[in-house]
Amino acid sequence: MDLEARSLWEDTAQVLMEFPVFEGVKDVDIAIIGGGITGLTAAMLLSQAGKNVLLLEAKTIGLGTTGNSTGNLYSVVDEHLSVLRNKWNADVMKAVVSSRAAAVSLIENTINRYAIDCDFHRQPFTLFAEHLTKEVETFIEDEYDALREAGLNPVILDDAGLPYQTKRALQIKDQAQFHPLRYVRQLASMISEKCEIYENSRVTELDEEKGILKTEKGQIKANHILMATHTPVGNYLIQTLLAPYREFGVAAPLNDPVFPGGIYWGLNDPKHSVRSFRNNGQNYVMAIGDRFKTGQHEDTEKYVSGLKSYLTERLPVSDLSYFWGGQQYRSADGLPYIGKHGERVYFMTGFAADGLTYGTLAAMIVSDQILGKSNSWEELYKVGRFTPVRSAKNFIVENIDVAVQYLKDVPWNVDPEFLSEIKPGEGKVISLDHEKVAVYKDPDWRLHIVSAVCTHMKCVVNWNQSEKTWDCPCHGSRFDVDGKVIEGPALQDLPVKKE
Repeated sequence: MDLEARSLWEDTAQVLMEFPVFEGVKDVDIAIIGGGITGLTAAMLLSQAGKNVLLLEAKTIGLGTTGNSTGNLYSVVDEHLSVLRNKWNADVMKAVVSSRAAAVSLIENTINRYAIDCDFHRQPFTLFAEHLTKEVETFIEDEYDALREAGLNPVILDDAGLPYQTKRALQIKDQAQFHPLRYVRQLASMISEKCEIYENSRVTELDEEKGILKTEKGQIKANHILMATHTPVGNYLIQTLLAPYREFGVAAPLNDPVFPGGIYWGLNDPKHSVRSFRNNGQNYVMAIGDRFKTGQHEDTEKYVSGLKSYLTERLPVSDLSYFWGGQQYRSADGLPYIGKHGERVYFMTGFAADGLTYGTLAAMIVSDQILGKSNSWEELYKVGRFTPVRSAKNFIVENIDVAVQYLKDVPWNVDPEFLSEIKPGEGKVISLDHEKVAVYKDPDWRLHIVSAVCTHMKCVVNWNQSEKTWDCPCHGSRFDVDGKVIEGPALQDLPVKKE
């Protein structure tokens, strides 16, 4: 598979404004790191309150996690409410649902306020089974009970109403879908008169105590620093409570049969979600799912192939030219970490696969904290909560996994002549002069050689063949073939090595 990763959202969203690179020195009330839905929502709320806000985006607005999402907005969670209720209790489950519903309402109100054209529609959310097992039947019963207790009025259906056979479905109404990249790009354009927005301005250093952020061309001093980066950039203990995963999405034109609107999550393994989208008179269908640990699978192409097979076996699609990858960080106890850390830094992380809604909610909570307002959900998601019983199993499993990545020796401890055996378009980690190096051979047979040691906490990166990236298996940092940081928590690039 030699396709370049590109989402359907990126191909159908116009670039409205290009924001400058940050240069110089500046003092501000609030510095926001990250220009996705979380950062931009916080920038909107805080600038509306009269705060002096500056936002730094490492790449271009929305092309991180937001532009590689599903565009689904819902009150439930991907771990499922019945699981959340068992891990916590019914009151916590209800609070999660009400907080996420409030976030979806804020998105809807923002769209109406600024007349944002992003295909926002209220839609049903449906869990469906293509074949029934005892486990699936039991889950549907438990989830129905949890949804009912949460006040979401679920109904059990004989089938999901999809254009292929399904056996049983569980549905709730009044959830939503939109075009995530159109939303954030238009929102950035609308609020840019009240706050400063910069693109291609990656933070390379952060002094939390002094409130100083450095980019390649400038320096900012801020009273408050918001990390809207999906996981905190830099080294923090909270990263031991976060497990990085990736999952892919694929999309294709679909002319017939008609695919209904709505959010559809499959219950059979491997789990996939499907949805439709219409652009300029053309219908599309997309499938997302089958997540895997970041940096721990060299053969990532099998996940893309699995998604393509899922669609082609059920629908008359052939032009599967869109595929993309998205990163998620899953917390140890099933809830995000949102709020103040230390004197001036704010974390917003651990959203799992629910980031569009949780990111908006995080911006609401943190903005209220900065403005001195009370927030009903601040305590529920606080960064400093300690939940040893609810976190223990996941914490132990994930951190044993991280330890294994530190201790293992990659299997390419070979002579430099092995460089000639790397095929064009492939990457390998090898031992060269007693040092781990990451080697990529491009289609023109040029070698790109960088250190294989992640600059975050010294794990050895692994090759991601589908996306042509070097991914860290410990805390999820990702780098391009020339060692440039794609996403944190790493702040520094992988050092370039000479051939």
